[in-house]
Amino acid sequence: MGGDRFNNVVSELYRTLPAAGVVTIRFDFSTSRIDAAASEALEALDVLDAVDELPAEVARLLVGYSFGGGVAATITDERLAGWFLVAPAISTVEPTIGGDPRPKAIVTAQHDQFFPPDDVEAMTAGWQGCEVTSVAGADHFFVGRTDVVAERCLEWIRRVVP
Repeated sequence: MGGDRFNNVVSELYRTLPAAGVVTIRFDFSTSRIDAAASEALEALDVLDAVDELPAEVARLLVGYSFGGGVAATITDERLAGWFLVAPAISTVEPTIGGDPRPKAIVTAQHDQFFPPDDVEAMTAGWQGCEVTSVAGADHFFVGRTDVVAERCLEWIRRVVP
């Protein structure tokens, strides 16, 4: 979809979370150039492989931005403790986490030109354990607002991980 693991949102999360003691792994979906259905399935497998690399004693949460957030919304592996999705591309995938009671948070951008907050809220209205918030003044790329996204993510992690 044009993004990569060095995107400004992903990079801010990758700087902020480890500094707060959160073990993180980031990976890149931008190298997959297969048809959409096959690509989504392969990327979900990549995510699960990454989950296997985390130390057993840490809570496993998926944090995804844009297309990565869409992919994360398709993964219901029992080892996961929750999902934090940033401007998720859930309209481009078949989300499977909505009926799952584990905690979910979605951060939208007030002026998202690809996944408007109203659309995301409508698509997730029936999701269990899901909170949706919006970052004022931000578009899909959160330029100048990535710190807000990272802080909300960290606050959410502190609330949901015992």
